[in-house]
Formats: sequence, structure tokens, C-alpha cells
Amino acid sequence: MRFSKVWIIVRKEFSEFRVNRYIMYSLILMPLMLAVVMPAIYLFPVASSISPTPTQPMQLNITITQEVIGARFDNITISHMRLIDSRVTNVVAIGCEFGGGRIRGSVVQGSNLTQVKVDSSSVLHCNVWNSTISDSNLAGSLLLGQQDPNLELMLRLVDSILVFFILIPAIIPTIIASYTFVGEKLNKSLEPLLATPTTDSELLFGKTLAIIIPCVLITWMCAIPGIIIADVATQPVLGYYPLPNLTWAIGLFLAGPLFCVLSTLGNVIVSARVTDVRTSQQLGSLVVLPIVLFFVLAFAGFLTPTAMLLACGLILLVDVLIFYLARRSFQREQILVRWK
Repeated sequence: MRFSKVWIIVRKEFSEFRVNRYIMYSLILMPLMLAVVMPAIYLFPVASSISPTPTQPMQLNITITQEVIGARFDNITISHMRLIDSRVTNVVAIGCEFGGGRIRGSVVQGSNLTQVKVDSSSVLHCNVWNSTISDSNLAGSLLLGQQDPNLELMLRLVDSILVFFILIPAIIPTIIASYTFVGEKLNKSLEPLLATPTTDSELLFGKTLAIIIPCVLITWMCAIPGIIIADVATQPVLGYYPLPNLTWAIGLFLAGPLFCVLSTLGNVIVSARVTDVRTSQQLGSLVVLPIVLFFVLAFAGFLTPTAMLLACGLILLVDVLIFYLARRSFQREQILVRWK
């Protein structure tokens, strides 16, 4: 393959992009919408509804008058006690300190809880350290030494924003490719192009590269304001800047380009069989459906670097298969007969 010929085709495509307003608008407006507007809409309202997590316990001024170890209390009221590895059921506890043990069906107020299993209870105005809480109300209490569920939700939402930056290089090629390939048919400019001294592989590679380069570069450029918006929105709640991280790096520099290749080559195959731009765009847009999996994984908490690498490996295999199919459909003899 002669890369000098490939680069000539790439430069030709770039010159046509600059005079096509529809393509230029798609390269600018859509990425800005997905990279700037959507993250702001998603993150700022959620972040404003979550209070920053306190790092210091409340001063409860508890006075302990009695300490028990391994005791069991049922259906009584207790106060000012230190309970070590004890079990309380249907109890009202006020101003106590719990270390280990279990609280079930009880009301605990103004107390300190450390490594306690709390089930079906109301914990009011308490400091709770490294405890397991299930089916309970934590009104006015502080969770210390463990992940706040609200913060976990915020982190998952930040991961889900990555899907927008994978959508950009997957959606834009469906617009550009439909014009670069089907447009050749409509403008009757395909025959002169095929008369140039280039091989089928050079022509295919040049047109494909002309689509992939601007789509990937635009995605990386838009990632800068997107990351800034995500950090500004979440830092007051999380207490640190969550981005960039390894998951986002894999998504931007591996998953995004691989989906871009998949989308571009998929549109090559579609364009070889249709004669209408809208039909090409509609069929080519089906490539974005697998990206929904990333959105599901993000909200389920499974969007880890390992999961991203496994997904990228799978996409790479699909890209190789799609390239083989595109290469077979992009042949001079077939093009001259079927693309008129």
C-alpha cells in the first residue's frame, strides 16, 4: 500500500468537508452538545441535591454510666450504656455507644455506632462508623469510614458520562460516511475517482482514514471541557476531582477510536448497497446500539478498567471482521456496475 496515494485521497476528502456545511456543523455542534451540554444537564442538578460528606463526627456529649459485653436486650429502653458485641431487639436506645453486635427493629438516638449490623431500625442523630445498614432510616446521622450511597451514585453518573464521548466518534461517521460514499454516486464523481492510479485498498483506506481522523480528534478536543465540567460539578460533593481516571483514558483512547473504525467501515458496507443518503445514515446508525451496553455497565457499577479492556478487545475483533467485509464490498468492478 502506497501511503503517499492514501494521503492524497485524505487531503481530497478534507477539502470537500470544508465546503460542506452539513458536515462542518456535524463536526462542531453535535460534539459540543454531547460533550458540554449533556454532562452539565446530568451532573449539576444531581450534585446540587447532594450535601458534601462530613469527615468529622458530631459532638454528642455522651456520658457512659454502664458497660456490658455480649448482652441481649429486648423490648426495653436503655440509655448511657456502652454495649460491646451485644444484640438489641425492639429497643429504644438513647445516648449509648455500640461496638459490634446487632440492632434490629429498634430506635437509636444520639449514639455512636461502630461496626454494628443495623436492620429495620431508625438511627436518629448518630455517628455511624463502618456499619452495615439495611432497611433502616438514618435521619440526621453521619456515615463515617464508609462510602456514602449518594457519593457512589455520583461516581456512577460520572462513569456514565463517558458514554457520550464514545457516542461522538460512533455517530459522526454515520453522517460523514454517508456523504463521502453515497455522495460520490449522487454527484457522479465516482468514475473519475476510480480512474486515478490507486488500488482498491488505497482508495478504501484513504476515505476511511479521512473520516476517522477528524472524528477522533474532535472527540479528544471535546473531552477537555467535558472533564472540566465533570470535575467542577462533582468536586464540592466528592471532595476531590474524579477525572481523568484510568477508565476514562481507556474509553477515550481505545474504545472511542475502535467504535469510530467500526462505524466508518459499517457505513462503507451500507453505502455500497444503497443510493440514498438518508437510508445510509439510518442503517449506519445501528452501529451505536452496542454502546448502550457501556451505559448499563456504568450504572451497574461494572464499568471498570478491566471491563473496558475486555470490551475493547471484543470491538477490535469485530473491527477486523468488518474491515474484511468492507474490503470485499469495495471493489472497482462491482462499484462501476452497482454504484451508478
